[in-house]
Amino acid sequence: MEAPLQQRIVGAIVLVTLGVIFIPALLDGSGYRSRQIQDIDIKEKPEFPPLSRKRLVPIPTPMEQIKSEQAEMRQADPKKRHEKPIRSFALQIGTFTSNESALKMRDEYRKKGFSTFIYKGKVKGESSYKVRIGPELERKVLDKMKKELKKTDKIDAYVVNYP
Repeated sequence: MEAPLQQRIVGAIVLVTLGVIFIPALLDGSGYRSRQIQDIDIKEKPEFPPLSRKRLVPIPTPMEQIKSEQAEMRQADPKKRHEKPIRSFALQIGTFTSNESALKMRDEYRKKGFSTFIYKGKVKGESSYKVRIGPELERKVLDKMKKELKKTDKIDAYVVNYP
């Protein structure tokens, strides 16, 4: 017989012998009991206090919450300032000395879909008309819009506080 064939036969005999020795030890079921038997105590009936002794707090409905908030607002002093005022911003896109020019620019940007308005002010004693987009609560929105207007319309706009 050739040497590789003899080695294969010897290897097969060794594997079968190991299987005959160890497989019955693994499959005798001795570990089954230790894995399956556990003492678990389950009460027959859970104990709850009677509902007559339980005090329930009513949960307000959304409409009740709105009504209570409105009542608080009515009771608030209108002359008293808020602790933290709301800040808003606008994007100024043009300043004109004539109202007609400002109206023309305002109407042009309204046709483009922007929310524009004219703010009348005084500069060195003369009336000025400022065309602004907004107002917005977040400055980031106007900063993004400013970049877009710079690219598309070549306008040097800047963000101002509103009003």
